[in-house]
Amino acid sequence: MKSFIRNILVVAIVAFILQGIWEYSQCGRFYVIDDVTGHTRLMLSATFGDMNMSLILYMLLVVVNNDINWILKKWHRHDYIITILYALFLSFYFEIHALYSGRWGYNPDTMPLFLNTNIGLLPVIQLIILLPLIFYISSIVIKKFIKNKAIY
Repeated sequence: MKSFIRNILVVAIVAFILQGIWEYSQCGRFYVIDDVTGHTRLMLSATFGDMNMSLILYMLLVVVNNDINWILKKWHRHDYIITILYALFLSFYFEIHALYSGRWGYNPDTMPLFLNTNIGLLPVIQLIILLPLIFYISSIVIKKFIKNKAIY
């Protein structure tokens, strides 16, 4: 149970940092947000949402692999397939929902769109790139934690 909590905490911190950097770096150039005062609140909300998506995927892969430490091992083909499908589904769902509800809009001059859709390409790429990167960096951090703990 301790290793599960440790893994969750590490994944959460790494996800929050990487997703936050991505959200803040793309927002000004590619999105149109009418509520300037709510910008920080929206960025924090998006970052926490992205972090939670990372945690849910981690837990899904724990169940699929029947191993709380799967993150420390070599990925199987099904891990990649699940991650990509998960990223595609959630990115499309949340972008469609946010656009429909008016939570944000895209800058038509800078945001590349999926062909024949109004869905931005960058939010989809964000999850496809960052989810595996979060797990990779988290595994490095966890392995260092385990190694350093073994010294004491």
